[in-house]
Order: sequence, then C-alpha cells, then structure tokens
Amino acid sequence: MGIINRFLLFVYAGVILLITLFLAVFVAKAIPASVLANEIEFLMGQSPAMTVLLCFAAYSAYFLLYAFFVGEKKTEEAPKDDCVRIKSENGEVRISKEAVASLVDREAMSVSGVRESNTVVEGAVKEGEAAVSLNMELILTAGANVPEITSTVKEAVKNRIKESLGEENTPIEISVRELSNAPSENQKRVH
Repeated sequence: MGIINRFLLFVYAGVILLITLFLAVFVAKAIPASVLANEIEFLMGQSPAMTVLLCFAAYSAYFLLYAFFVGEKKTEEAPKDDCVRIKSENGEVRISKEAVASLVDREAMSVSGVRESNTVVEGAVKEGEAAVSLNMELILTAGANVPEITSTVKEAVKNRIKESLGEENTPIEISVRELSNAPSENQKRVH
C-alpha cells in the first residue's frame, strides 16, 4: 500500500472514529436528543458538510474497489524450469539456475589461470538431491597448462556444488573458448 493510500486510510479511520464517538454519545444520552438533532440539522444546512460527506462516500467507494480489485500483490516466483529443485521429506527448495551459475563462475574464477567463466546450468528433480549438470566456457591466460587448470576447476566446482547443494556426482563439461592475456570483460579496471 502506497503512502497516498495510507493517508487516505488514516483519514477514513479518523472519520469512522468520530462517527462512532458521536453514536456512543447519542446512545448514552449524554447530550439530549433535541440538542443533537438541532446540531445535525445545522450541519446539514452547511455546504462544507455536504462536501465532507461526498468525500467520505468517495473514500468508501475507493477503498471498497481497492480491496476487491487490487488487493495484495503476490511476489513473483521463478518459473519452475528456471530453477534447480531439491526435494526432501521436509518439502521442496528451488534455487535459481542463475544463482547456481554465479556460484560456479565465482568458484572457477578463484582458480589461478582462469580469466573468465560463463556457466550454463541444466537442472532436473531427484528425490533428496538436485540433479545438476554444468556446461562451462572458460577463458584462460595465455600459456596456461590447460589440462591442469580445467582439472582444478572441475574439482573446485564439484566441491562447491557438493557443499552448497549436496550433490555428489555433478557432470561438468568444460570448453576453453580462448587463451588470452587481454583484460577480461568481468574484471574491474583501475584508471
């Protein structure tokens, strides 16, 4: 609910409170009925009183329509095929593929000789575990020992996936896109 709607609701609640107090005074006969009738007749003869009543009616209609047609906004859920799902006896946990790819890319970038990493995550559902397969595309530094670095990346990523998702046998395919000493797009440069 926005600030304007909150203000209108505050005013509306105040008017309802005043009406309730007025009715309580009337029912308790704290003020004689003839005096109250005379005051009501006087107020109804005033044009500002009619304006207030019309505003009150407009607020009532607004809040009634707001309650039926706007209501609460639901939080957006990630589509089920954009998530890795882990099922257990306690329920289901969905982890976005982007989150898993980000985790994997950070782990790969921590290995010496990896300049850039781009991961595509494929996920399925298995009882009690996430069935994740990873397709990684790496840019390595020129002159790097490719078999050694890719093996280190695989081990580091498998350990991170096991630690984070609980999956033991994650299939990982690595392709080396480039061997380069050029600054990577993901690295920050100091000017």
